[in-house]
Amino acid sequence: MTTIAEREKIAKLVLTINDESVINKIKSLLTSESKTAREKYIKQYNKEVDEADARIEKGEFYTGEQANALLAKWQKEVLAGIKKPGKTL
Repeated sequence: MTTIAEREKIAKLVLTINDESVINKIKSLLTSESKTAREKYIKQYNKEVDEADARIEKGEFYTGEQANALLAKWQKEVLAGIKKPGKTL
């Protein structure tokens, strides 16, 4: 069963619930998981930003000009069949 089908099945089941305490438990479960996922995402995002800042401080970055030159080189190599799209520089 696809994710969309599963979601529709769950939605239909929820619509049949009349017990307010069950609705509140479902709401609480969904909210806490959402909050946890959001906190996890923010933590990962901040980690990646800190790592990027550290690389920049070490001088491990490309200028805009250098990045454009690398991109142009990569595009030529892809068009010539030397590299496949999706491969790193």
